Amino acid sequence: MNSANIKLAVHFFQQEKTLAHQKYLRFIQGLLMVFIIALSQSSDTVQSYLHENLQNLLGADVVITQQESLNNNQLQEIENIARALVVTQQVSSTLTHNGLWQRAQIKAVGDGYPLQGQLSIADSPQGDVQGVYSGPNIGEIWLDARLLVGLSVNVGEYLTLAEQSFLVAKVLVHEPDRLMEGHNVDMRAMINAADITKLGFPAEQVQYRYLITANKQQSTALIQWQKDNLPGAQLHHKQGAHPLALFWKRTENFIGLTSIILFFMAAIALEQLSQTQIHKEQYFSAICLSLGSSLKSCIQLSVVKWCLSFATLLPAVLVVSALFYGAVVIWLQATFVEITWQWNTWLAIKSVAAIAIILMIMQLPVWLSLKSSTVAQLVNPPKTDSNLLLTKISSVVVLCAIAFAYSDNGLLTAMVVSSIAVSICLMIIISWLSLTIGEKVSQRFSGLVPFTLFMMKQRLLAKSTQILGIGLCTFLLLFTLMLLKDLGNTMSAYQRQHDGNLLISQATQTQMLDIEQLASTENIEVRQVKPYLRAKLIKINDTPLDEFSQKPSDSLSTLGRAIRLHWSQDIPANNRIVEGSWWAENTENWQQISVEQEIMTDLGLNIGDRFTLFINQQAIDFTIVASHVYRSGGGSITFWLQMPTAAIDHIHAPIFNMASIELSQTQWPLLNQLWQKHPTLRMVSLKEMTERFDRILAMVTQVISGFSLLIIILASVVILASVQTLEDKEKKKNSIIMSFGFNKPTCLKLNIIEWLFTAAIAALGAISGTYLAGMMIYQSQFSIAYQPNFWWLLATLTLILALVTSFGIYASRKSLKTSIRQLLAEN
Repeated sequence: MNSANIKLAVHFFQQEKTLAHQKYLRFIQGLLMVFIIALSQSSDTVQSYLHENLQNLLGADVVITQQESLNNNQLQEIENIARALVVTQQVSSTLTHNGLWQRAQIKAVGDGYPLQGQLSIADSPQGDVQGVYSGPNIGEIWLDARLLVGLSVNVGEYLTLAEQSFLVAKVLVHEPDRLMEGHNVDMRAMINAADITKLGFPAEQVQYRYLITANKQQSTALIQWQKDNLPGAQLHHKQGAHPLALFWKRTENFIGLTSIILFFMAAIALEQLSQTQIHKEQYFSAICLSLGSSLKSCIQLSVVKWCLSFATLLPAVLVVSALFYGAVVIWLQATFVEITWQWNTWLAIKSVAAIAIILMIMQLPVWLSLKSSTVAQLVNPPKTDSNLLLTKISSVVVLCAIAFAYSDNGLLTAMVVSSIAVSICLMIIISWLSLTIGEKVSQRFSGLVPFTLFMMKQRLLAKSTQILGIGLCTFLLLFTLMLLKDLGNTMSAYQRQHDGNLLISQATQTQMLDIEQLASTENIEVRQVKPYLRAKLIKINDTPLDEFSQKPSDSLSTLGRAIRLHWSQDIPANNRIVEGSWWAENTENWQQISVEQEIMTDLGLNIGDRFTLFINQQAIDFTIVASHVYRSGGGSITFWLQMPTAAIDHIHAPIFNMASIELSQTQWPLLNQLWQKHPTLRMVSLKEMTERFDRILAMVTQVISGFSLLIIILASVVILASVQTLEDKEKKKNSIIMSFGFNKPTCLKLNIIEWLFTAAIAALGAISGTYLAGMMIYQSQFSIAYQPNFWWLLATLTLILALVTSFGIYASRKSLKTSIRQLLAEN
């Protein structure tokens, strides 16, 4: 391409960039670029933070964690491989003080701790922080600041743990091995290792951590040793991934998948703009051809103009992306306190290249349309139907590419994409039916409303895109702000009805006997009691779990830790079989297992596959014979894995229980007696569970509200793009109306009625989608009908009608600036 053509492309780019359709096009491109760049930078910052966190807060080069303590031979083997070894013990317990109680993680440390780094303590919550290299003395306990406040205890006072008194000697500020707690926000306490034996905690409830100093070669040897000798243990090392790295990668992928909505909205707007763009580009090419230019030069001019538009947009995009990325970092600091803004230039370049390819694919139909340009088009403009088909195909290609790029799990991708597709189809069907039926019914009548419906039906595609944009963002906001809130309230009521107001998540057999005795004495209602064993999945079909799949998976992540394994002779009342068959009564074949359907689908399992479970230092093989799902009406306590009752006779392992009970207001103080006698008993109230759900809901609301803001912006662009595309036709329509003796106020009334109908249909679609989603969730989870808050729905309808109508009238204001004289001039 010669320099003259480049100069010509620059000249026409400078002229065209002020056109309305070019402004909308650049805005859409910029918005998508900001989203992708900010998302990739935020994800990279989180991963970098986690990697640095791993190096500084692991507290050792290698950490091995398991429920049972190592025997002397195993300890000796580790010491032969590594340089140094320190043992800590963890137990979840309840501390009491003057009638107050608080749940906390108790860590027992001895000589040699901390292995790497230092402990930070203070004499008071507001006191100066000092670093030390040893833990508490015998008889002392260090509490974190939250625990001091929760128990209303001061440094120098005594508190009770397992009916033993401890002196609160220091405020625990920082532990160098805090990384292993992950996202655990439990309150923290530390005691001397010599004290933990006096407290008499059940051995099966104490977790052991072995902090090891080792170089890279020794770490590799320890990893192999753990696989061979401790398959049920968890191992983390500084050369590996952070325990939370997989979780945050999964979060990024989920957000990336949901961005399909953004790109779909952008595709709608671009399709509207492409009609104007193709017409103008073909017309310009026809002029160039008439002046002797080649078709190749015309295409090159169009490509160079697009590249110039992209390049000049880039500086502003990078600045806005950096600001949005900074806002995300500030928001993440609530979770990662020390996370900082760290711009990755190379990643930004890759992100820009990726979005450039995506936008070029979306622009491709415009360039391909130039191949059919001829001089004859100056007097006989062609139809753009085939070019619009290419636009749709390119949009589908882009959406599929995004789904593939962010897909790490077939089930998750299918669920997200299908839910988006169903929402879109529902909006399209509602808009088509509403306009078609409205136009048919009003045919026999005269007036402004029937005429408006008739004109809207003639522009069904353009109106459907407007309705779709408005409806999707409204649906997202309604789903988050109304449905999830209703769901939280219903879950609380359902649990109160079936599970009571206190859930016991872990109780030993001895603890459960005392609970039942207390319930009998105090007339406390016990709703459910279900026993379980602790088990860890180590192999699937003889393949080690860490080699089974390299993709992020919630199921694999959970199964890699100790989970609850339940047994039952019959199908539990709150389960139903969806695949395979339950074992026969009194069966002697005890190595059978039923797996929750979500796990089966997520991991791609089939009936007949084998699980190797590690239970109390035993590796036991089970064959999958059934798949079950949760069924409402029989309580909320359910399990992922279940086996025949006969298995208990062959497996020797500690037995735990889950239970739910109903306490009256006067019976809550009785919990103090239980916790003083059994501090490791794990119980959580319905109120606390509701508060946790509300906190999660608040976080989800923030994320979706921010996401919805982008969709609202794109929906506004869709409206503007469709109005701009149809502006000439609207002017001609208004001129024709005025030629029949009507005035401009009549045209304005028609415009208001049209936008009222558009807003009403979009609101109807959003409300219907929310109601259908609520109905399906409520029916599947609670077997009850969903009853939405009609005040919310009425407020939503009113707000949408007001906002969309006002914005639509503002966007269409130019189409009202016409006259009969302009109509005569055009003809």
